[in-house]
Parts: sequence; C-alpha cells; structure tokens
Amino acid sequence: MPNALADEARSMTDGELGEAINEAYREVFNLQFQRGTRQLQNPMAMRQARRQVARLRTILRERQLAEAAGTPIEPLARVADVEEVDELEESAESVEQPDDAASEEE
Repeated sequence: MPNALADEARSMTDGELGEAINEAYREVFNLQFQRGTRQLQNPMAMRQARRQVARLRTILRERQLAEAAGTPIEPLARVADVEEVDELEESAESVEQPDDAASEEE
C-alpha cells in the first residue's frame, strides 16, 4: 500500500529532505513533552511521528546508497491499476491447466 507521505518525500531535494527530518524530530520531541505533562490528546500521534522519522531517514539512506553505488535511484515498483491486475488474473485463468487424470494415465 503506497504511502502518500513517502511519495511526497521522494520528490524532495536532499536539502528539503534534511529539513523535513529535522521537523519530524522536533514533532517527536514536542509530543514526548506533551506526553510527559499529560497534555497529549492523541496517543497515536507519537507512533505516527516516529514512523515518519523512520520513513524520511530510509529515503535519505536509499539516496546515499544509490549515490555510493553510482546508480540512479528509481522508485520502487508498484502494482499498477486494479484493472490491470484483474486482466492479468483473467489471462492466467484462461490458460488451460493440464488435467491431472490424463497425466496419471500416461
């Protein structure tokens, strides 16, 4: 399941990505402070913020590894439209499977 935030982060420059990581860390810090003072309204916000930090750092690390290897980074392959998947399933079903009984007789 593609993540819109990750897609947006992949379109950022390295400088923008660094700023986004710093901002995400600030958000985690603020949420920890709110939790400590019992002012945190949404406990799931901590989890979401930590995951956003991890997501951004992963994208940054992908870029670093691609740069070190000298290969251009390409987005991960994603499953195309649902219609295309349905077409592939239909074409797979239309292929005749060998009959087990016929193969046993031979």
